[in-house]
Amino acid sequence: MELLINDTLYRQYMKYNQEEEMEPKFCQHDFGHHLDVARIAYILVLEHNDLNYFIKECGLSGRLAAKEVIYAAGLLHDIGKWKEYKEGIDHASYGARLARDILARTFFNQNEVDIISQAIFEHRNISLDMSFLGERLHRADNLSRICSECPDLSQCPKAKFKEINVSGFEY
Repeated sequence: MELLINDTLYRQYMKYNQEEEMEPKFCQHDFGHHLDVARIAYILVLEHNDLNYFIKECGLSGRLAAKEVIYAAGLLHDIGKWKEYKEGIDHASYGARLARDILARTFFNQNEVDIISQAIFEHRNISLDMSFLGERLHRADNLSRICSECPDLSQCPKAKFKEINVSGFEY
């Protein structure tokens, strides 16, 4: 993961996110958020005993590769957010394209690049035909925010897509 988070393109896109969120009204899409999403996605897979399924289903080489794929998806899922702010382009589809370049530069193989890029593309909206990792990434993104005390919740564009639980801490 060091190669990924120190990659010049990754750092540039994260800087663009920061610049576009200088006067925040809603949640930030910074490294802390990306890391939270990566960790929660991995926890979701582990808690449901799905790691071996994920490895087999996706043709991954083992547990370490699966963990790196999950973390990479979380760390990259919002790298296109700045483009959405600037031009209204869907950040998930744009970010999936940006991720492909970064992943190739940081030695992920083509299968891993495809799995991660698809999950990033899918993470924004839940659907019945999404990939295993896309669904976990979507849930992790929603679970990464504690919205109950947010003063701007009623105007939040993401609130209507937020996963609802008895407690915001349950998953």
